[in-house]
Amino acid sequence: MKILYLAHRIPYPPNKGDKIRSFHEIKHFSRHHEIHLLAFYDDPKEAIHAEDLKQFCKTVTLIPLHRRRQQARAIMAMLGRKPWTLGYFSNPQMWAAVRARFRSSGFNAIFVYSSSMAPYVAAENRILKILDFVDSDASKWLQYARLKPAPASWLYSYEGKNLLAFEKKMACAFDASVFVSPRDAGHLSAQEYRGKIHIVQNGIDLDSFVGMKNEEASQTIIFTGAMDYFPNIDAVSYFARDVFPLIRESCPHSKFMIVGSKPAPEVQRLAVLPGVQVTGTVPDVRPFLAQSKVAVVPVRISQGIQNKILEALAAGLPVVTTSAAAKGLTSMSDFALAVADEPKAYAERVITYLQTTLAAEQIAATRRRLKQEYDWDTNLSAFDRMFEMRTAPLSAG
Repeated sequence: MKILYLAHRIPYPPNKGDKIRSFHEIKHFSRHHEIHLLAFYDDPKEAIHAEDLKQFCKTVTLIPLHRRRQQARAIMAMLGRKPWTLGYFSNPQMWAAVRARFRSSGFNAIFVYSSSMAPYVAAENRILKILDFVDSDASKWLQYARLKPAPASWLYSYEGKNLLAFEKKMACAFDASVFVSPRDAGHLSAQEYRGKIHIVQNGIDLDSFVGMKNEEASQTIIFTGAMDYFPNIDAVSYFARDVFPLIRESCPHSKFMIVGSKPAPEVQRLAVLPGVQVTGTVPDVRPFLAQSKVAVVPVRISQGIQNKILEALAAGLPVVTTSAAAKGLTSMSDFALAVADEPKAYAERVITYLQTTLAAEQIAATRRRLKQEYDWDTNLSAFDRMFEMRTAPLSAG
């Protein structure tokens, strides 16, 4: 099949949540299909990765997303009572590129990654269209609204409500709508969208974690993630200020290491707290996982599946997380995983893991469960069945 793949961010390098999933999708599809990629990039340094993607894609077209121009378009969208997200990702160059692709190529299917790219092809109904929402942006903004004070809460509430209506509209316009977990599709009635809603979980590349050995004497607690992303900022701020001091009372030599790119100023300020270290961008998080004893994911705003949980488990670490983040997991059996929401309970669970060592049998059981539940090829094979629904090519011209 000849597939047009649209993405709101360049799917390379696969070093953060949305890029990890889109990269593995493209890699999986390319084994049996011809992929033509159209994607945005917002950092000029990312453009060089077009060559990396050409080993999987027949053509790669990357379009720059200039932040200030797109912010102006977002404001205009709001003035028109539309979601600002759609204004931000509406770009004349992308519209022209999509039209040019339709004129020059006979596609069998269109695959859209992220609902923000859906408007570019929503009106096309001659060939199969699949929309990977991944998670619900509407639900995310509504969670922001509950945590943020006014007037920010008003803006987030506005965006969440408008995106909710948009997501329902797109679920009707596409042949298949995909979410990473059932809770992310919860606002779409199974009866109303019968046969159109699909769940495709994320995966973990277990082979890349083979041979990792954690330092048994370590007292390091680790958090990994993009540190300019508000849910991650909120998570480490909460942990460093409300939970970690309770841990230090029992484990005075413990260290909290925040590993991730582009730490926001409020994250950088956490480094002045006793025992807290902020690394900034690192080429590979695995060596930092290898020198840690416990991973924490104290995320209070959560959609989909937290890849950082899967990565820490694959690295042989126990994980303490919140009920919000744990909801994305289909199963917690065999995992060295504890859930807590209140600071005291959270601290107690971390301390327990700091003072014990996971048995090799438990780590092996965790890896077996990860292989069973979160194998990329197994999970992404669900798309293979979707592609069989309607495959007549769209004629060029």
